[in-house]
Amino acid sequence: MKKIYFWANNLNENSGEGILALNFIKLLKIKYKKHNLININKNLHRSNFYFNYVSQFFGIIDLWKYHLKGEKICYINYLPIWNFFIFLFLPKNTIFGPITGTNSKKNFLYIFLKYIGISYLKNNRKKNLFSHNQFKKYFRGQRNFYNFLIYDFKIHKKSKKKKYDLIFYYRNNRNKGNYFLLEIIKNISNKYKIAIVGDKIKNFTGNLNIKSFGNIKRQLVFKIIEQSRFALMTKENNLSYFALDCISKNLEIFSNKDLKLDNSIRTNLYIYISFENLKKTIKIINEKLKETNKKKYFNFNQQDFLKYFD
Repeated sequence: MKKIYFWANNLNENSGEGILALNFIKLLKIKYKKHNLININKNLHRSNFYFNYVSQFFGIIDLWKYHLKGEKICYINYLPIWNFFIFLFLPKNTIFGPITGTNSKKNFLYIFLKYIGISYLKNNRKKNLFSHNQFKKYFRGQRNFYNFLIYDFKIHKKSKKKKYDLIFYYRNNRNKGNYFLLEIIKNISNKYKIAIVGDKIKNFTGNLNIKSFGNIKRQLVFKIIEQSRFALMTKENNLSYFALDCISKNLEIFSNKDLKLDNSIRTNLYIYISFENLKKTIKIINEKLKETNKKKYFNFNQQDFLKYFD
């Protein structure tokens, strides 16, 4: 049987990067039915600076070894748009997984590297696959594929009794606007019940209206989402797997106004908030949390992602 040798840092079904990689592998298996897929990364599921941002360069060397033997190779994740060295150092016929990153980050070095990555992809690759649509405006006229996060997405509208007014997925990462988000939660928790999943937060110990579940399996997160009315998104991403999990359960979500969805998605589930105006955002959230049932919809045009491999 033919083989595809691939590099993936994360195949954990409880993380966004892992789910993204697993869905891409699912698509690879559909396209290359007669191939055996082999992950050459022997250090999966570790999470620190070395394994996230350094170890993949050893993976690139290993992929070159298989490429020189005439084998088909694939690089799946991590694949942020700012890390153009990955695009530059891999063989040109490497199959790339979904490209990630954000347009909301204001760090000068990040912005500089992001534009180098964009320039490289525009000038050296005919087709690219992106996890979301934030970079679409930079690639006008090119045949690219966006919103891979929606691949295999389904909506389950069966509703359960609501126990929480708001659910929040917390990650201890300064890029996510956490100080702003925690201030919102602190302010509204005197009136509303809030569920927090993800990394532990010490700030709200003793607050009876806030339930912190910590890092739990995705299926348990689903159950808590089903018991919630609204969700709060982080600053850097408005179309994450957590957002989609909430949408699949018909929750309305509070999201960064600077990251609008493109016209391939039509929905009234997004409530846009400003990360620059805490007072106004708290007012919007308080007003929305008072609302009762309304008719909701989430419609999208999904690209044929198999054409990415053509």
